[in-house]
Amino acid sequence: MAFSSTAVQLQSNSTDNFSQSTPPNSAAALMAILLAMYAAQKSKKQLRKLKRQLAFTYMKEAVRSKVNKFKSLFSKKPAPTSEKTLLYILLGLLVLILIFIEPVVAIAVLLVGILVLLLVYHGDLSKEQ
Repeated sequence: MAFSSTAVQLQSNSTDNFSQSTPPNSAAALMAILLAMYAAQKSKKQLRKLKRQLAFTYMKEAVRSKVNKFKSLFSKKPAPTSEKTLLYILLGLLVLILIFIEPVVAIAVLLVGILVLLLVYHGDLSKEQ
């Protein structure tokens, strides 16, 4: 038995390729077209006014973000970290260390630790809601 192969040459039109492939920036191109149509209806005076408003809004937001970053540097309020998160981190570290020493004990500690944390914090979670 012999293997045989055939080659088939596909013929494609340039219009078919364009309809099948979508440009990566199609949304941006559509917005540009819409903006161009909107701008064509406005006078030069209105366009200059719109540009000034957009520039002013951009500057205002840029300054606001810089001020917020500057304020956050000197904030005396530390980021809140809950006890539950810290206990889960410590449990994870303990289990990670025990995996290399005694894997069976690590699994047992993990199960008992998660059960204890869930049982202890179950009452706290229902009170918060």
